Amino acid sequence: MNAPAPGSSRRRFLTRLFTDPDSNPAVSELRPLDELRQHTDGVLWAATIAGDNMYVAGDEGAVFRYDQEQWVREAFPSELPIHALCQREDRLFSVGWLGQICERLDGSWHAVQGGENASGRINLPLFDIEADDNGSLWAVGDQGRIVQFDGEHWLEHDSGTQANLRSVLPLPDGRVLAGGSGGTVLLLKNGTWSLLETGTGCPITSMASLGDDTVIAVGGEYDIDSGEFRGRLFLFSESKWQTMESEHPLPRLRRVRRFGDALLICGDDGTAFRWSADGASRMRCRLRYDLHDILCGADGRVLLCGDGGTLLEETAVSATDDKLEEFQQVQWRQISNGETNRTLRTLWPVGEGRLMAAGDSGALLHIEGSKVRVDSTPQGLRIHDLWGSSPTNIFAACDNATILHYDGSQWTLAHKGESDTALLAITGFGPHDIFAVGDDGHALRYDGLMWRQLETGVKQELYGLWGQDSRHLLAVGGGGLVLRFNGEHWKQFSAGTDHDLYGVCGSGLEKLFLAGLSGTLVRFEDNAWHKDYAGVRSDLHSVTKQGDTWYAAGSNGTLLRNRDGIWEIENTATDATLQAIEATGNGIYACGSGGLILRRRNS
Repeated sequence: MNAPAPGSSRRRFLTRLFTDPDSNPAVSELRPLDELRQHTDGVLWAATIAGDNMYVAGDEGAVFRYDQEQWVREAFPSELPIHALCQREDRLFSVGWLGQICERLDGSWHAVQGGENASGRINLPLFDIEADDNGSLWAVGDQGRIVQFDGEHWLEHDSGTQANLRSVLPLPDGRVLAGGSGGTVLLLKNGTWSLLETGTGCPITSMASLGDDTVIAVGGEYDIDSGEFRGRLFLFSESKWQTMESEHPLPRLRRVRRFGDALLICGDDGTAFRWSADGASRMRCRLRYDLHDILCGADGRVLLCGDGGTLLEETAVSATDDKLEEFQQVQWRQISNGETNRTLRTLWPVGEGRLMAAGDSGALLHIEGSKVRVDSTPQGLRIHDLWGSSPTNIFAACDNATILHYDGSQWTLAHKGESDTALLAITGFGPHDIFAVGDDGHALRYDGLMWRQLETGVKQELYGLWGQDSRHLLAVGGGGLVLRFNGEHWKQFSAGTDHDLYGVCGSGLEKLFLAGLSGTLVRFEDNAWHKDYAGVRSDLHSVTKQGDTWYAAGSNGTLLRNRDGIWEIENTATDATLQAIEATGNGIYACGSGGLILRRRNS
């Protein structure tokens, strides 16, 4: 490998990984492959190549093989998570939870040891497995567990530590390194494991050899000042460990792999780098899922796998330059200017080009184009949702089972329940047909004269409401709950997720979107429910549509747009939590924490 010269020049070279991303132009992009997402939304922890086939594996015993034409899920002996894969000669091995070791031989997977019925140290989970040049396999896991396969037997080693080990690396000269929690690094030399002095308490998650007595290690640790995990990179050379200082913070780094004359590094929030003697460059990724492993194919193909069943392929950046340029442009502009610092939770159009925004402590704002004006409510209650049949007939769902009414000039009390239940969503189909739902499965209906309680039969929180009419009404809530109201009764049914659902929107009864916890997006189309994947782990609080385009908004400034069936991340230039999104004739608006209001002009 044409690696940089040892010493200070090497350190300076590696530091280039951590400079401003704008100074490291992306030479490639990571393009999502959707073939596996219909089969799993669990974490894909491991990837490898064996013979002419590629393999990825992860949660619930999921193993997928690519046979040069398609990805095929293979039968596996258990539903335990698989953490790592490794080939030895013509045999493929996996290690995972409860110390399960499995072997693929003659086209089938077989359990070797560990698993649900294992006991003692054999049931300690294993997280990494690698082969050395002599044909042995080395696996590491919790409580300092190290296992060697010599071709016939699995041998337990006495590591001399209780640290949780996450990475193992056989070196070309026959030595073996193992790294893990608390900056622990062990070295096997002449049959004995010894503890190396690393000078760091940062967990080591992965290591790669440069082939010249030099090792690169990556990891990450919690940074108290920022309240986030920060990536770390280490250099092991001439029997000394050195921490590579970063000029700019990186997310936690999960894996480093050697690929020809380069190193590939991946980590949290879609982070991916390529490092070679020619310099350091980014693999641009617009997905925010954590990436856990890298597959470096003999044909030059690079795949990365991660959370949410994510599988990414490296492509030339020029293939998507137009989309990248569009993403880099901040389409969303902040129009609020300190009118309030309270969280805004809801938006409602009240006329041509005009909206209301409302939220905590009775915060109420009037929006017209890019102008914002402060108003107030008499109660000072937290407002969760707004709905109106006209600018002079608007209702607000609030804490304490309270509903307020706006007649165009003032707010009055419309309903006060006997409990302190929060009403979280409200919608209607005319001035005399309005519904509200909230905590503890609470539901109300207004008939023009009074509000009556409806029996839903559930006790979960109900966060969102949408309907075509009063006989086709949907409520969504905690634990993936979906309720349908037919005009008389509520009926519970499953949309295929157990994640909390916060928002619902539809274009008639033929197409619906549900949004919720950890990037959950569920679509109803062609008389069936389908999981959509947008490459984010942020909670999605609200979903809306304008024409044929759908939008979803959530935590960490996340804003998604769906055109032609593909969810794309939009650049909002903020990390504030977005609670609501609403489409109007002159643009799309979103609001959230700190009184933030964003506007996207119609293109």
